[in-house]
Amino acid sequence: MTTTEEDDPMADAPDTQTADQKRYEEARRRVAEKKGFYVSLLVYVVINVVFLFVAGWGWLWVTLFWGMGLAVHAWHVFGRHSEWVQGWEQRQIQKELDRQKPPESV
Repeated sequence: MTTTEEDDPMADAPDTQTADQKRYEEARRRVAEKKGFYVSLLVYVVINVVFLFVAGWGWLWVTLFWGMGLAVHAWHVFGRHSEWVQGWEQRQIQKELDRQKPPESV
């Protein structure tokens, strides 16, 4: 016996499972990004403390450039999803849509 759409009580239900799955996958991806950043930060701190004791201040230039890369990583993980960035994006999209409107005839 096969089930048809007529027999399936969930056939008319909205696609909430898919929406919930998408939200879950997005949350999971964001948590993985944050975890990756924290691991990178821990490695940065440990390696630089060790090299500070081993190589002295001559290692500072590497720490500086590595720190810049870590700052970019932090922005990628935390900054691009901020309310300020999302608000700016929405304002820019609206400005572009307004600019693309055809001129109103008189």
